[in-house]
Amino acid sequence: MAVTWYSAVSYALVVTIGSWTTGAVVGLVWSASAASLGTWVSLWVANFPSYMLLTVITLTLALTRRYTAPLPTWRVPLVDGGAYLLVLLLVSGLWAWKEGAAVPVDDAFVTASFALLTLQLPAAWLLSVWRARHLRVVLRRIDDGTRSAS
Repeated sequence: MAVTWYSAVSYALVVTIGSWTTGAVVGLVWSASAASLGTWVSLWVANFPSYMLLTVITLTLALTRRYTAPLPTWRVPLVDGGAYLLVLLLVSGLWAWKEGAAVPVDDAFVTASFALLTLQLPAAWLLSVWRARHLRVVLRRIDDGTRSAS
């Protein structure tokens, strides 16, 4: 059995865009209360790594859902949440390394902590639980090279 491509891609888009939007809205509320909307724009809207991260997470989640065996609903957020966090750490760390950070690992974990505080990661986990219930599963055709004799 396998998850259909359409279902895997729609799952990945809902989880990724929904969690990013949640983080952006919480960040906007924090920035508005601190009267520093310029910081919010630079962190969420005018931030190229943020869009690169959205693309890589969407691809990762879609491929993970498509090529892993269908899991019980409670295991999907564990696997996909781990994949989401791993991609977040890798992309943030690689971007910090590209920018010449002294310790890119620290920057990656600061980004992950920020995603946790802006509720981006919890939103991804909750959306993953919700969307896992709506994944469409189909049977795979196993072609072993034999033909029927009829």
